[in-house]
Amino acid sequence: MAGIDFFDVDHTITRRSSGARFVSVAVRKGVVPKRILFAMPWYSVTYRLGILRLKDYKAGFPYLRGITRATMKQIADESFDKLLRADIYHDAASLIEERKKNGRTVALASSSLDLLVMPLARFLGIETVIATSLEFEDDTCTGRVEGVPLFRREKKRRALELVAARGEDPRECSFYTDSIFDVPLLEAVGHPVVVNPDFRLRKVARQKGWPILFLS
Repeated sequence: MAGIDFFDVDHTITRRSSGARFVSVAVRKGVVPKRILFAMPWYSVTYRLGILRLKDYKAGFPYLRGITRATMKQIADESFDKLLRADIYHDAASLIEERKKNGRTVALASSSLDLLVMPLARFLGIETVIATSLEFEDDTCTGRVEGVPLFRREKKRRALELVAARGEDPRECSFYTDSIFDVPLLEAVGHPVVVNPDFRLRKVARQKGWPILFLS
């Protein structure tokens, strides 16, 4: 069966943010300062309200500056094993497994950092991941984002680039997401599906006749 099924991660597959889970472990280990915990609610609220700006992503993550790739991977793995794995919606995991059994290619398309979503991808048996990447120099994080964050139109561009590289037809592809930021990619695929939406994305979905799923 042709086509790619793209899934957003935070609040689509998982109840909690992968970034928030990572930070909680990093703070506990003393790798990042505790004051970061006070900034996390702002990021969460602005993201959920759909008012987070691209330049907020482009500003990078200065509190990660100086951390080695190996340390970040270790914390990401631990935050998944101890916290994020329990946040996975059972219905989402079942849906992904069903799509795979039907011969579909499943891919994660997340604005979150690739280091944070890779443990989830491995757990779900997903080989294809597009996500935001951090910049590293000599295997040490600079705190900056590499290239353009996978946000709004950039997520659409990267997903369609993958579709073209695989010789697939966007009309045969699907995208599952909870975020109002993802409307550009929802509009670009033949089978958009809105998952656990807030009132704004629910309104858009109803206007466009997109299916709405409530996963738990």
